[in-house]
Amino acid sequence: MQRGRQNKAVAVICDGIGGFLRGEEASSYVVRQIANWFMSEGYQKKGRKRNQALQQFLFQIHEEIKEYGKEKGSPLGTTVTLVLIDNFKLYWFHCGDCRLYLSRGGKVKKLTPDHQDEKGNLNRAIGAGEWHVLDSGSVRIGKKDRLLLCSDGLYRMMEKEEWKIWFEKKVNSDEQARRMLKQLFQKKMAKGEKDNLSALYFGYTKRTEI
Repeated sequence: MQRGRQNKAVAVICDGIGGFLRGEEASSYVVRQIANWFMSEGYQKKGRKRNQALQQFLFQIHEEIKEYGKEKGSPLGTTVTLVLIDNFKLYWFHCGDCRLYLSRGGKVKKLTPDHQDEKGNLNRAIGAGEWHVLDSGSVRIGKKDRLLLCSDGLYRMMEKEEWKIWFEKKVNSDEQARRMLKQLFQKKMAKGEKDNLSALYFGYTKRTEI
């Protein structure tokens, strides 16, 4: 979602926990709330004040979901990986096991950590367990950089050659990106993947729009 003429945008991926229906409920709620926050006030804020305001906002959402789960007698929660774009600066905020990848100069780098224990169980989520300030970071991005924001259902068991083909192929339109993602989803499901598959692929176009 983009706001204004200065190439400010937000992108977010959530992967719900607590059963299919409860997980879907938590993840969709978080996405909606973040979108509303960005459109109403987030796009106007800058620097440390914006980052602090976002962390506080996510804490409020965490408490709301946690209280809702208590009322319903059914715990729920969601991972969240959030990206804010301010012209050529990218800021990320993260908890859980979704991932943000940066492709630059033919190399792919994972920017976000995985919040899992030794058995692969999540130890951080919005709405479940104790509150943890989201891990965060920033990086300058260029016109040739590409980013992939995805759930664990997509990156799990991804082969090296699949990554290479994905990031080396030039994507010149939204439609092409959707088509490539659809093909990747189908390939993963054909391999037996049953987990949620969610992804966003983005970068600057020739018009320097995100």
